Amino acid sequence: MIKRFFFALLCMTSLSVYAEVPSWKIINKESSLSFTATQNNSPVTGKFTSFTGEIKADPNQLNASSVRIVVDLGSVTTSYAEVADTLKTSDWFNIKIFPQAIFEAKQFSKTGVNTYQANGSLRIRNKTLPVILNFTQEDYSAKKARVKGSAILKRTAFGIGQGEWVSTSEVKDEVTVNFVLSVTRK
Repeated sequence: MIKRFFFALLCMTSLSVYAEVPSWKIINKESSLSFTATQNNSPVTGKFTSFTGEIKADPNQLNASSVRIVVDLGSVTTSYAEVADTLKTSDWFNIKIFPQAIFEAKQFSKTGVNTYQANGSLRIRNKTLPVILNFTQEDYSAKKARVKGSAILKRTAFGIGQGEWVSTSEVKDEVTVNFVLSVTRK
């Protein structure tokens, strides 16, 4: 009798610990993915207007959380149409051959009050490299959540900027990527 009681208690505890991590859908109107690069010592900003995601996340179950964000590189816009058009060419994103960038993460850690870090990988062109995203949980409820964060990338590590653009004298190597994700529970 006592063995059955402890077995039942163990099963109930196991089920509550391993409750399914909620799935979330991106609210496009409230989300953004932007970047800032430096060309000739001046900031160049842009954004991607089309991206999707498979998000399973719970701040209380970080070890079971996962994110997969797919960015349509052809959706890049900047304040200068010429710059956006150039970024789509074979020397930069080469969207005809590599139309998407994909970020995936399954390792999350809490770094402070409502601050987190995602250790994942980013694939751009034909390169997949480790990337660390730092983000802040601005809102979290059973139905809606919002995070805001950033990462610093080295464009040349991904082969972005080829030919005359390999040099970092005109276009610096570091690019800051900023994101805001608002999501609703599926």
